[in-house]
Amino acid sequence: MPAQHLSQVKLTRNLLNAGVVAGPLAICTGFAQAMLRDGFDLHRHASSQLALGEFGWIQSLNFVFAGALTLTFAVGTRRVLRGTPGGFWAPLLLAVFAVTHILVGLFPTDPAFGFPPGPDTPLGLPPYNQVSPHGVLHAVFASIGFIALTTAAFVLAWHFGRSNWVWLVASLCISAVTIGVGVYAAVWEAQHTDPAVRATAQFDFLPMWASLPLIWSYLTALAWKLRQFSAGRDEALN
Repeated sequence: MPAQHLSQVKLTRNLLNAGVVAGPLAICTGFAQAMLRDGFDLHRHASSQLALGEFGWIQSLNFVFAGALTLTFAVGTRRVLRGTPGGFWAPLLLAVFAVTHILVGLFPTDPAFGFPPGPDTPLGLPPYNQVSPHGVLHAVFASIGFIALTTAAFVLAWHFGRSNWVWLVASLCISAVTIGVGVYAAVWEAQHTDPAVRATAQFDFLPMWASLPLIWSYLTALAWKLRQFSAGRDEALN
């Protein structure tokens, strides 16, 4: 194998390795904090709220690092899927998801639902006209990221549709999960637009917490599969 080609093979594998690491990092760091932070409840509070309070910087860095690793993985995905169905759009959409994940870490959400504990934290949600600019940006970036991830999973289902029914089904299931979470949140939001209602309303975040291991496990497994595929293809060429 020529030295230049070997270097390119190693680069691709290293890029995909970043995707293998991103999921475990995001999940382990997030759930560990959820168990250890005082006053935090998986039912009542979102993973984004871990970025608030005294130790909020840990979750902010978690978002940024996981996003950076996923962005690196998206570059590797492009190198592997180039010239195949979905080989342009799937990596691009994964990159959008990764960048928005970084931005979510840089622009934290607002205190809500009693977290972080303190006299200035509302029991429900703050009125719309009191949401901070960084809180608005956080919500916008999170929404864009979930849309990008959902679309990427559909594109990957198309990519795998002709050759691997297991990954076709897995990709469609992840799309269903992200759509379900989005609809769940949108329906609740539509039912709680009145400021007086929002001031004391409670939202059950457990379905969202349950979706995180599914999403990140899918991305981790995808990175590993593409790494194995890349290695097998290079062996076949030599």
